[in-house]
Amino acid sequence: VRCIGDGFVVIGIVVGVLRVGGGIGAYYYLGMNDASASEGPKVDKRPFLYIEVPPVVANFDVKGKMRYLQITVSLQTRDTPSSVAFKANLPLIQSELLTLMQTSQFDEINSIDGKSAFIKQIEASVKRLFKNSKDPIELEQAMLTGFVVQ
Repeated sequence: VRCIGDGFVVIGIVVGVLRVGGGIGAYYYLGMNDASASEGPKVDKRPFLYIEVPPVVANFDVKGKMRYLQITVSLQTRDTPSSVAFKANLPLIQSELLTLMQTSQFDEINSIDGKSAFIKQIEASVKRLFKNSKDPIELEQAMLTGFVVQ
């Protein structure tokens, strides 16, 4: 009878050790996962650089009347070599903007949704201009900083 009681004690000790060990393991495992999850995605802390593209003017025939549209665009990046590349190629970027404007419909560009779509077209066009360059460019976004209709 005494042997059976001692067996229960040994089993109790083994179960207790396993529970404590499992708890410690779970604590470290979950603690490591929480640390990596709390870090989240890496945040780019480089300051923004803005490159203003000189104004571009296009004319439109709207129901028999000549209308003029002047836009000013700024390009946002955090990459200094990209900002240098943009500045060195401003005439090329202006030409691309003019082409985009001339292939667009005046009423579309003049609407809020049309402006948003036009900005996306600008971003895609600028990226396409530099896609074959030796060093890849970084363009965060293009912004309309001036929009004048006459």
